[in-house]
Amino acid sequence: MQRTKPSLIDRILKSESAIIMGIGGGGDVIQGIPIANLMRQLGVKKVFMGGVSCQWWTPDGNPLANEWGSAVMGPTVYPVSDLQEAELVAPHVALVNENSNYNGKRPCEARLASLIPAEEVFVAGLSGGVIGLARSLNQLIADERIDLFVGVDIGSDSFHDGKEASPAKTSLVDFISLGAITRLECPTIYGVSGYGCDGEMQLEELDERVSRVMKAGGYLGAHGLTQQDVLEMERASEAYPDPIEPMSYRAARGEFGFRNVWTNGPYGTVVKVTPLASVMMLFDPDVLGEVCSTGIADLVQTESLEEAEEIYREKLGQFPESRMHHVIDFFRTK
Repeated sequence: MQRTKPSLIDRILKSESAIIMGIGGGGDVIQGIPIANLMRQLGVKKVFMGGVSCQWWTPDGNPLANEWGSAVMGPTVYPVSDLQEAELVAPHVALVNENSNYNGKRPCEARLASLIPAEEVFVAGLSGGVIGLARSLNQLIADERIDLFVGVDIGSDSFHDGKEASPAKTSLVDFISLGAITRLECPTIYGVSGYGCDGEMQLEELDERVSRVMKAGGYLGAHGLTQQDVLEMERASEAYPDPIEPMSYRAARGEFGFRNVWTNGPYGTVVKVTPLASVMMLFDPDVLGEVCSTGIADLVQTESLEEAEEIYREKLGQFPESRMHHVIDFFRTK
């Protein structure tokens, strides 16, 4: 008889405490709301929700510019030790509240601290590379006796293998996070909502990469958004208006077809929203890294963000999104 892997519900039913982390920065923690609600319904007593220290901020600290035609071209990746009004519980993990800020700018997790269904809210730092992030998360897992870790995402960028028609635009942060997840000392699951709604990969390409993971036994099931999930995600997206995060709950309301999301410059990005965007697909992160996102393995021994950037650029041939501000500043001084 073939041995099967536990589903998300199987794992939740055996858990008393869990962590849900948005893996790509920005407002990814919003995609964790349906999972947190499911955990509460199934009896999980303590839920930690958070994201990584990567924010697509305008100069005034918002994810969208107020001026028409303006766009955020690159993220701010900051050390969590520099967060103010936050509690550092590991070298690269800080618990945050509504007042937590970095140089006066509040990360998504701080803005949503009172809105998301969690007992504790955190930000995990990327400055220690994969190893630093994994060690700090493992410290939190040990200290809080965590039984389950779920990394959540939206779109397609975690499935890049470097052979796509369009180069990866924001995959470095996802790869660092996923690399850390593969080193955690508790059961882990990766979930992606808003299928292809970041516009970073053609849907046909994404289908092929997902097929690889499924054929290798890495598909663990799916979870559809409930009406309560949609309502809570909408409230969170209003409090932190990330351009991509609403696509999943809007799909659950039947808003399908071609849409323009305000990313990658003042003209935005055209995406095709399908019914699948309203579902969170769940995968084994180890299998994802083995058969699809092979760049994860190249980064797994990194001990700093700079080292990860170098490998991502030189070995994988992709431009790190975390270096975009440096390029813009360079041309500004010319």
